[in-house]
Amino acid sequence: MDAKQCAEILKEGLKKAEIDFVATLPDEKIVELIKAVKQDSTLTHITLCREEEGVGICAGAYLTGKKCALIMQNGGLLNSCNALTTTSLQFEIPVLLLVYYAGDIGDRGFTTVGSVTEPVLKGLGIRTYILRKQEEIEETLIGAQTLAHDSKRPVAVLLTKSVLGVK
Repeated sequence: MDAKQCAEILKEGLKKAEIDFVATLPDEKIVELIKAVKQDSTLTHITLCREEEGVGICAGAYLTGKKCALIMQNGGLLNSCNALTTTSLQFEIPVLLLVYYAGDIGDRGFTTVGSVTEPVLKGLGIRTYILRKQEEIEETLIGAQTLAHDSKRPVAVLLTKSVLGVK
């Protein structure tokens, strides 16, 4: 399956999870997912300059009744730790974090970023799920969004290359 097809499946999974607001920061590996979200008129899409902006924007959208997802690469996730702590965690703002898992097993780049991603999320107390199989997209996104909503905390879903349909 190519990246466009995978992006469409991921976008539909977000919609089935009742996400209606998506903030994104461009990255080469998630460009097709961002395009799919942007082209869907049923989703409010905001393009970011920095990942931590997305935490505040999603917090504001949540306070107006939106169900939010923040799509970024794991390097950007690391940049947004302070915002996640002082906003999402402190004020109990649920947000579904869809994070491209650069430096995952078999990835030749970003090995250091990949090696600290899961420990940082664990240290923040953010529950994390690694999505490796396309057939698990819908169930994982719905489950993660339900968990975020019920716990009033961010939940991270790490997106691997195989799920994104990229090399």
